[in-house]
Parts: sequence; structure tokens; C-alpha cells
Amino acid sequence: MASIQKRGKKYRVRIIRRGFPTQSQTFKTHAEALRWSRQLESQMDQGAFKPNPVKNEKFSKKDLLFQEAALHYMQTHSIHKKIVLSETYRLQILIKRWGDIPVEKIDKLAVLALRDDLLKMGRSGETINHYFNTISKVFQMLEGDWDISILNPIKGIKRMPRPCGRTKRVNAQLESLLISGCDQLSLPLLCSIIQFAIQTGMRRGEIMGLTWVDIDLPHRKAYLHQTKNGEPRQVPLTNHAITLLEALPMDGVKVFPMGMDALRSQFNRLKIYLMGRWGGAGTNPFYDLRFHDLRHEALSRMSDKGLNTIELAQISGHKTIKLLARYTHPRFDLVLDKLG
Repeated sequence: MASIQKRGKKYRVRIIRRGFPTQSQTFKTHAEALRWSRQLESQMDQGAFKPNPVKNEKFSKKDLLFQEAALHYMQTHSIHKKIVLSETYRLQILIKRWGDIPVEKIDKLAVLALRDDLLKMGRSGETINHYFNTISKVFQMLEGDWDISILNPIKGIKRMPRPCGRTKRVNAQLESLLISGCDQLSLPLLCSIIQFAIQTGMRRGEIMGLTWVDIDLPHRKAYLHQTKNGEPRQVPLTNHAITLLEALPMDGVKVFPMGMDALRSQFNRLKIYLMGRWGGAGTNPFYDLRFHDLRHEALSRMSDKGLNTIELAQISGHKTIKLLARYTHPRFDLVLDKLG
């Protein structure tokens, strides 16, 4: 991607292209700058570009735009992360806001203004913290990759408080409505995925990434090789989970052959359908229902059955009891029964 910026009476061109070192040159006229950029990009497209091994431009924080830094970070850092989609989305939002601003102009006040705007848009404190982390990583890259000495604007800014854990339970009635809704909308695979999530407590990405090689039916367990915390784990399969798996065709690679976009679309369609048909008292339970609530419900049901925190953490993959407590909400009547 070529960008041409006027610097005084001259024009500076910088070309950032994945797989190529960043190229930069300064010209007296805009026409010369445009001609040079088109020539280099054409060479890159045709595979004829040969970078100059001697030239190693040192970036300056005075003329480096945030857009250039963010694009480089996406191409060299984000692509190696599991959160590449969400981090790329945040960077694109930041580019729209700060793209043409030199990185040295992005200070604490600019970040605080971003925070306030996100709050006005109704973004949660946790979402804002994700933006803070992304910004901080970009500025860490400037110093680590390009040896640019620059103050990280996140330094000294207090992180937003984390929200309380959700206490929503998907009881037997709601589960039954979800299953019947799938039947009425002819969404059989979604029906199996929802029930499997409630039976296992696995994350959405873990479920959708399962292959038949990961399933050990005789020993009733599933192997998860890539998880959120980076550590593999085994998840026990209930009898109902086994029944769900045995009803699925096993001639493919994936256990649940559906893409993440299709899952989001079908689950949202199911929610809208059930919202419009809710006739019970109180708040419509499908209004704020999230797929992740199925994981909450699964772990809470396991707790209701008497599994201790060590057993729950082994199944869920949580490393701390504090995190596990945000996901587990035992039924109050069962707690009373234990107290007598």
C-alpha cells in the first residue's frame, strides 16, 4: 500500500506491502512520487522487485503516521495471534480515527478522548481495555521493531473495571425452547451444537474446531489441542453428548461442519425467532442471550451435580478460581439443601 505525504515542499512516498520490506523515498514533485510508487508496486506484483540490501531506513516518530505503524503491526504481529480478527477490527477503527496523525501526536489525552467516545457508544469497560491493550502493543512494536524511542500513551492510564460475571442461566425450559426453535427453523446442526455446548462447557471456537480424530468415544472424552489459555485439555463427554455425536455423520473431518459466520447467523436467527414468540412473564430471556451463556450453564450444572472446583477447572480450562467463579452460578436451592 503506497501513501504519499507532502512534507514542506517535497513529497514522501512509503510503500507497505506484506512480504516486502517497507520502501520509502522523497521527491520534489507529486508526479515523480506517484510514478516511482507505481513502478515499485508493479515490480512487486510481477515478482521482479529486488530490495536494496544496503539501504536500511530508520523511521522517525516525527513523520511516521499511525496508519503505517498499525498496518505494519497487523501484517507482522496480529496475523500470528488467535485474536487476529478482533484485533484487526480494533486497529481498523483506530486507523479511521488516527490514520493521518503522526504517532508522536497520539498522547494520553487522545487515548482518554477515545475512551470517552467509546463509553458514549455504550461499549463495555472490558471492550475499552481491549482497545488500550491494542494501542499499547503497537507502541511497543515501534520501540522493539523499529528502535523508535517514544512514550507509550497507555502508560499511566487506569484500566476500566471489569464487569461482574453474567449470572444468566439457560434452564430446562429455555433449552427446550431452543431445541424446538431449531426444529421449526430446520436447523438440525445448530440444535446439536447447542446441546453439545450445554453438555460439555466447551467454548464456541473449541466446539467448531473439533475433528473426529479428537473424539474418543470408547473412553468418552474429547481432546482440545488449541485452547484460549494455550494449554491442551481433555473434556469428559456425558452420555447425552455421546448420543449427539453418534447421531452425526462421521464421513467428514469436522465434527460440526459449519463455519463461524454461519453459526453466528443461525444463532442470531434463532434468537430473533424465539424473541418474537416468547409469551412468558417478565423480561424476554432471549433478548440478551449469548452463545457463551451455554458454557456458563454447562459449568453451573456440573457444579449443581457436586463437582468440586478442581474438577470444574480441569473441564473448563480456567487457571484461577476467580475466573471460574465468574462462570459458575450454582442453584440457590441446592446450596440451601447442602446447608440443611
